[in-house]
Amino acid sequence: MKRIFYASGSVVTGDRMADAVVHYAEALAMRETSAMIDIPVSLESGERGRAQLLIGPASQLVVVPESGPNEEPEEEETIRALIESTAQLSNPHPRATDVDVDPLDEYQGDELT
Repeated sequence: MKRIFYASGSVVTGDRMADAVVHYAEALAMRETSAMIDIPVSLESGERGRAQLLIGPASQLVVVPESGPNEEPEEEETIRALIESTAQLSNPHPRATDVDVDPLDEYQGDELT
C-alpha cells in the first residue's frame, strides 16, 4: 500500500493505483491541464472508501509506502482507465478516429503530375 500526500491531506491506496495516479498527474502537468479522478482508498477505520482528487500542473504529490491490511484498495478498471488516459496525453499525434477531416480534401482539384 502507498500513501499519497497532496495539498493538506493524504489518502492510502494500493501500490499500482498510487503509481497510476502519479503517472497520470505527470502527463496532465506536461499538457498543462487537470482532471478530477475517483479512486478507492483505505479509511482510517480499515474500511474501504473513495477519494476524489483534482490533479494537474499545480499538483505536488508525494507517494510513500504505507503499512496496513493485506488487501490493497485497487480496482483494475480504474487502474486501466488511468493508464489509458496517461497514454493518450503522452501521445501528441491524433488517432485517425479523432480526426473528422479527409486528408485528401486539400488536394481536391489539384492534378498530380
